[in-house]
Amino acid sequence: MDPITLLAAVLPIIVEGGKSAIQRWIAPDTFKPVNINDYVAVKNADISLFKALNEAGGSNPTYPWVDAVVRMMRPAVAATVLLTWAYVHLTVALEADTSTVDNFAAAIGFYLFGDRTLFYAKKAAGTNG
Repeated sequence: MDPITLLAAVLPIIVEGGKSAIQRWIAPDTFKPVNINDYVAVKNADISLFKALNEAGGSNPTYPWVDAVVRMMRPAVAATVLLTWAYVHLTVALEADTSTVDNFAAAIGFYLFGDRTLFYAKKAAGTNG
């Protein structure tokens, strides 16, 4: 296995372990509001963060079809890469070195499944990101 692919597979686990260690030994405990005003302030900060994340990537007015095309580019690229990977392995895998195609397909596979898997694993473990 290519070292870059191996690093891409293991790096999120290492990062989460580092975050947990920092949270446990270096960072202070989680902020716990003591009255309703503190709670409302924390929730308003969360809402502001979510609004900023939602509006990232351009807030210029555009046509609805342009926004739809931009949103469909990621699945189209992922499908193209995975179909290319399947084609290469079904037709020329015995004659050619397919490591480059395998590595690119592994990156797309992590994009499709690894991030969500890590999210649900963290949720099941009771930690937040």
